[in-house]
Amino acid sequence: MTKKREIGTARAADTMGVFKGHEADWFFQRSLAYMNEKAAEIGECFYTARRIDEKDPNSWIVEWADQGEKVYAQAEEALEKGDNENAREAFMRACNYFRIAEYGCLPSDPRFHELWEKSVEAFHKACPLFDPPVDIIKVPFEGSELPAYFWQPDKSGKKRPTLVVAGGNDDTEEEDFFIIGPAAVRRGYNVFIFGYPGHRGAVHYDPKQVRRPDYEVPFKAALDLLETLPGVDERIALMGFSGGGYVAPRVAIHDRRIKAVIPNNPMIDYKRVADALLGPIVNRIPGFLLKWALDRKLKKMPLVRAYMEYGLWATGLSHMTLYDWMTSEEAQAEWAKFNITEDLHKITCPALALVGGGEGEEMLKQTREFIKGISSTVKKMHVFTKPEDGSHDHCMLDNVSRMQYVTFEWLNEVFEHYESEIENTKYEKSRDYCPVEA
Repeated sequence: MTKKREIGTARAADTMGVFKGHEADWFFQRSLAYMNEKAAEIGECFYTARRIDEKDPNSWIVEWADQGEKVYAQAEEALEKGDNENAREAFMRACNYFRIAEYGCLPSDPRFHELWEKSVEAFHKACPLFDPPVDIIKVPFEGSELPAYFWQPDKSGKKRPTLVVAGGNDDTEEEDFFIIGPAAVRRGYNVFIFGYPGHRGAVHYDPKQVRRPDYEVPFKAALDLLETLPGVDERIALMGFSGGGYVAPRVAIHDRRIKAVIPNNPMIDYKRVADALLGPIVNRIPGFLLKWALDRKLKKMPLVRAYMEYGLWATGLSHMTLYDWMTSEEAQAEWAKFNITEDLHKITCPALALVGGGEGEEMLKQTREFIKGISSTVKKMHVFTKPEDGSHDHCMLDNVSRMQYVTFEWLNEVFEHYESEIENTKYEKSRDYCPVEA
């Protein structure tokens, strides 16, 4: 089913038709995608969705939080019985459901932080139940600590390539794990997920760790720590999702330890992205009516309002309204600093640029500019389309398996890494994977 978008670029127009509001329907589809890694179940998700009253902004938060509590209780019961497999899977789902509930909260709502804490707690309880366990890491940075996860196929100390993950504008480190973590480990990679300043978890951990354009600085601290971890060799790839599509190329420009960069999708100029995102809302509104129209429209779109106010909070501008930010010359000047167009030529490592064909013309344009502007001799662009890939949405959230396939097909060749998933990865065995005998 196709619906008109309420916001511009970065969300494909196709929706499931479960909710009338595009953002609610898109986020529901996004969250359901993690069934792939046992972090959602179709019955639980649809039962919850059908209980939500779209006219009541509070309903989204209450129903998802309630589902999270139920599944968390099941996880605790399984853990008490020593049933680690069921406990791990239930903790993963509870983590996801609390995360969905938190997404609907304004940062001023006390539940915003409380639900994030519950989501992280559920994931942390799942971490020791993996085989091998997922390591919970803290990266020392500027007198603070930033969250990270490190996971390996085994604890043998064998040197392997590492996929470093930079999440997006509004996801969590735990969601990044669902998207790519197990997929990387099943293929014999270490995975290191880093909550950099401005990323959701980092700002929850420390409100001072807000967005900044110079991401090579916090990533230097993260890479310094990564190099000390067992089993890490010089083959370090950096993948950035959504807003991480600015972060990953920015780091690759400045840090030669990055041996491959995978922006999904490249965002080389934040201001142009913001203009494309907000344009459908404001372009038709005369300036003197803009504040009134924004307030009125966002009251009718509570999840979009939560998304926008979250963005201000993660930038350290929670004292501002969206209108204030849009009309502040100082704020716009700061936002314009998130621009790497003049430095793209400094990227020389292999690069894979991914973009969904339904993300909007600005995203496609910036992806093409990225590929054209970098100096890498090994570079590739993949535009996902429904006919060819069964996917065309932002970050391929409508088909993460296909995104993983394209990513690792390319990265395996770049790193000459063809390790058998089944022989070397205990986690794959735990999923009851049965090879077909010749």
